[in-house]
Amino acid sequence: MGGIGIWCMHFIGNRAIVLGTGEQDIQILYNVAFTGTSFVLPVIVLLAAFYSVGVEEKAGYLRILTGGLLTGSSVCGMHYVGQLGISNYKCSYQVANLVGSAIIAISSSTVALGIFFRWRATWTDSWWRRCLCACFLSSAVSGMHWTAAIGTSYRERDESIQHGTQLSRSQVVIICAVLACVSCVILSACAIIAGGNRRRSTTRAHQLVLACAYFDPAGRVMVTPHALLPTRKIVDHYIGRTFKDDDLTRTHPTFLWAFRASRNWPVVKDLIPFMRNRLESEGRAIQQHVLSRGVVMDKETELHTDFDTLFKQLFCVTAQELSNELRQPLSDLGTLYDDVLSTAIPVSRLSRAIGRSSLRTGKGQLIFSVRQLQKHEAVRFASLGFRFATIEHVTSTLSRRIHVPEAALGEHLREMRDYASSSRGFGEGVHLISYVMRPTLHDHFEILTTKGTGNPLPSSTLPIKCLSVHHLDLISHMDGWSMNACLKYLQSKAAQQTDKNLEEFREQLVYGILSLARSLPEEMRSTATFASRPLLAPCRAAMRQSEESQHPQQCTLLTFCVAGTLDTQVPNPDLTFTPFRLFRVQQQVNDIVADRDGFSRELNQELFCTDVRSGSSVTESDVISLPRSAIMKLWPSRRHSVRRTVGQSQESLVEAPAKMLGDITVQKEVRVDVTRINENAAQNPTRTHDAIIAAGDAVATPTTYVDELYSLCYAPGIRAPGIRLPPSSLHAAAAARRSEIS
Repeated sequence: MGGIGIWCMHFIGNRAIVLGTGEQDIQILYNVAFTGTSFVLPVIVLLAAFYSVGVEEKAGYLRILTGGLLTGSSVCGMHYVGQLGISNYKCSYQVANLVGSAIIAISSSTVALGIFFRWRATWTDSWWRRCLCACFLSSAVSGMHWTAAIGTSYRERDESIQHGTQLSRSQVVIICAVLACVSCVILSACAIIAGGNRRRSTTRAHQLVLACAYFDPAGRVMVTPHALLPTRKIVDHYIGRTFKDDDLTRTHPTFLWAFRASRNWPVVKDLIPFMRNRLESEGRAIQQHVLSRGVVMDKETELHTDFDTLFKQLFCVTAQELSNELRQPLSDLGTLYDDVLSTAIPVSRLSRAIGRSSLRTGKGQLIFSVRQLQKHEAVRFASLGFRFATIEHVTSTLSRRIHVPEAALGEHLREMRDYASSSRGFGEGVHLISYVMRPTLHDHFEILTTKGTGNPLPSSTLPIKCLSVHHLDLISHMDGWSMNACLKYLQSKAAQQTDKNLEEFREQLVYGILSLARSLPEEMRSTATFASRPLLAPCRAAMRQSEESQHPQQCTLLTFCVAGTLDTQVPNPDLTFTPFRLFRVQQQVNDIVADRDGFSRELNQELFCTDVRSGSSVTESDVISLPRSAIMKLWPSRRHSVRRTVGQSQESLVEAPAKMLGDITVQKEVRVDVTRINENAAQNPTRTHDAIIAAGDAVATPTTYVDELYSLCYAPGIRAPGIRLPPSSLHAAAAARRSEIS
């Protein structure tokens, strides 16, 4: 811009000035020193001008005014420094023309920069808008030059200076034209390279991609200068045998594993080199699985290759590569967002004209790692060239880049922002909660949860820290009652005469139940059944404790259970139904210490145990190549897991006796943890874990308060009339909780 656009224009224009009648001896001559200085001057000043505008999301007016002042000054300065290079004349200038040329240069440059950077901030700088900015800049340079040239007088010619090797007008034009053409070629090449980003985004719209959604303290999302999220391809297509091919849903066991892995990066990071080496050694298997649609896979490969394990390793390696690209440790990459977005590729107008759909859905999928940045982290990413834009500002452009519908993308980005900045757990104290569960056709069960921050389930918090024996005695009378029956009892004279010391607690219960009832429809209040057994759940204060804490703080839950039907709906916009599998894992990872131990055992089993289906095993050299820290993390946990398995009632559904399973039919071996209801109830009535935990890959996951809620919902007397269950609640839970097997 400075060397070609300004300097070449100036000297082509100066060579167009003809003195006298065109005699060769009286024409203008230039010396090399000032000519070279006039070339360097605009380059340096324009660099300062663009730096002053900055790379922020939206350049401020003060910055644009400073940039325009510097740009106009560089144009004027270059012109008059170039005039100082005239060696055979002394020039004089009219003040009016000098001031007018400066005004033209500065004003036109400011307008051009303001329009360009404002449009660039909104990623709407299309080609015709760039042409408009170019016209303003050219008017600044050319208008300034000819305004100044008209007011210039050439006097006192020095006849001793001869032409010598002075370039002719034609030679000057040729040289400047060649420089301009070379610059156009270079800029065109840059444009082609930059256009590759659009082609890559279209290609990635057909792939399974890991993207980063980072938010600064002001809630703005981080994007690249081309309005793209930092992304990295995991695999071309997900190929699974549990659900339909190429379908990675948020309830898929592999996605839930990745969800937990993103909460356990310290466990994963030391194993990344081992995973990378293993992927390289199994390159042929990966190539056989990562195939384009329409290619028939080998039947033997389909049966013997475990793509789920390959995908888990690919996910971890891709996360490390994306973290390296962002120049940060893997532990700072963020946590996985609890949903999977599908891309929609728009088709051409011709395709729509012949009757094809305007969108082709299901071509690709995106999973997001989200994180709330601190102020100094946002500054660091800005220094690396990233920009921060408001969600409303960037949604339209970003949806075109990643091929996700604009409305859906905007909603998900807002949810990601809240998800990254909030802690989805119960607060301290005692909570009345409603546990509403409805069956679905494909995703097992769904749980009614709250949106945004705060408690994960619809709840009402009582103004007490814990329950006493007298409190338990009062609520024990209401076991199995509906909300309406509980309210009627608490407001009756019989309840008021039980114990005068419980008057305040009784009023708190009435207020809490009324508050909870307002969030549910009327018909659900009459079917919601109270479970008097208190449950303990980790609270947000416990999540902030040190990971070394062996006794995390817990809160108390008093539950109203509702087992709904397929058509159960809740019109409250602040509530939504979440798949049970996902909700359970969300609450499981809240207890960081317990989940880290369990996740270490799973990694131990998947990476270091023999893979029966593929026939491959870990060699001694593979283990030796691991860092010592990784070995110390995995092998001790393996020894502990063996001891724990002996003590647990962990059964194989295939080998279990018929009297335990009833009429359940299982087509593949599934490990479950069956805790004896009666034994635990006798030992600890407040912490009965009568849930059954099933994991499709023979891994028993730890019991959480969600499993206890699940069991309460199917306890005798709580089941809704619309759901038919076997007589045994144990058998019903086992049938409902077993893994979906095709």
